[in-house]
Amino acid sequence: MSGDELTFDEFVTASAGRLLRTAVFLVYDRHLAEDLLQTTYERVARRWARILRGGHQPEAYARKVLVNLAIDHHKRRKRRPDLLVGGTGDVERITGSRSMYHDAGGAPLDDVLATLPVKQRAVVVLRYWCDLSEHEIAEALGISRGTVKSHTSRAMAALRRQLAEEGAAHE
Repeated sequence: MSGDELTFDEFVTASAGRLLRTAVFLVYDRHLAEDLLQTTYERVARRWARILRGGHQPEAYARKVLVNLAIDHHKRRKRRPDLLVGGTGDVERITGSRSMYHDAGGAPLDDVLATLPVKQRAVVVLRYWCDLSEHEIAEALGISRGTVKSHTSRAMAALRRQLAEEGAAHE
């Protein structure tokens, strides 16, 4: 999506569903996801002209802000237990999309993703939900491509273990 033809309002309309789903996957709290997305849009709006002048893709820039806000929020709340207030099912219902995130073994994918550490979850969401390359993920998270690869490897191994355990529990 090229930012040169877009106004900020058009950008928000075009990107809101994708960025909200990304935020929900990152923080597993629909209300917090909405707050983080609002803060993201506020920051993007303040820098809108600079983003366009600099040749940045507005959605990539917004996604980077959103991921950083989610990670910062997680760091602040690290010692408090998470209270999940909404999941991907809520977002799918709101956006009118059908739910495609259920494992055949019975456990919803968002329940399994929620068990991952925040940076591993961010890498998985950006890679497999947002379809970003390793380079784009590294740029969005401010980490090296090697770190992206190791986070992806660890996250996928943990997800496989969790799904195997869920499958064994349902047999």
